[in-house]
Amino acid sequence: MRYAELVKQGQLKLFKAGINNADFDAWILVEKICGISRTEYFVKMHDKVDDKIVTQYFEAIEKRITHYPLQYIVGEWEFMGLPFKVNENVLIPRQDTEVLVEKALEIIEKETEKRKANLSVMDMCTGSGCIGITVAKKCPKALVSCIDISEAALNVAKENAKLNEVKNISFIHSDLYTNVNEKYNIIISNPPYITSEEVEKLMPEVKNFEPRIALDGDEDGLKFYREIIAKSKEHLCENGYILFEIGYDQGEQVKELLREKGYTGIEVLKDFSGNDRVVIGKRRKMYV
Repeated sequence: MRYAELVKQGQLKLFKAGINNADFDAWILVEKICGISRTEYFVKMHDKVDDKIVTQYFEAIEKRITHYPLQYIVGEWEFMGLPFKVNENVLIPRQDTEVLVEKALEIIEKETEKRKANLSVMDMCTGSGCIGITVAKKCPKALVSCIDISEAALNVAKENAKLNEVKNISFIHSDLYTNVNEKYNIIISNPPYITSEEVEKLMPEVKNFEPRIALDGDEDGLKFYREIIAKSKEHLCENGYILFEIGYDQGEQVKELLREKGYTGIEVLKDFSGNDRVVIGKRRKMYV
């Protein structure tokens, strides 16, 4: 079988199975399994493909037909220009989360310059580590702690720290703050925030394969915001910042939770689609 036929058959199989972005997925699997770039493909498209590679490719196509996530098949996905290993123990990094990280980087740069000191950053519910590792990579003087209840997720995050050659980072296995003893200048979190009912309505790639523990925010989706905010005063320095990723309809509710605990300067940022996606608050000295 030649490369051109390989791509065409893969695309057709995925399309007939009702897989969204069938053409894109087939291309990504060709690049990964055949080890060629899109440019190289156009040079080699009429060359024969090794039979072993053909078998591996169609095995991957069959797996994708079951709605198993493309990112897990590939085993790695990009976030803000950095590579991250992913498997069923962690959520797949999403572009919406870039809004959270970009705002955190902006605050870290501003506060580091103002204070003339290195900042400490907590990434609560770290998963793959895409938030904390990106912050550590782009702010090499910041000290970042990645925290997660899942030891399996932390193992993935540790691999990703090595993959991205990040040294200014540590990992804490903890149910929220249970094993956290330090105070931080900034707390960043993308906690589970989808309601239990809505989790059941998600696309099969998410509902059936991504870790439910990282998705399910309980009955109203706000459980983890309440818990993280309620005890944040014990782990956030005065004049420190807390930043959350949120669901598109949770902005006002999370803002109110922060107000109730004495946070000021609260603002909501929108994602690339124009939906509410990030809530920020600052801890004042007189704390409720």
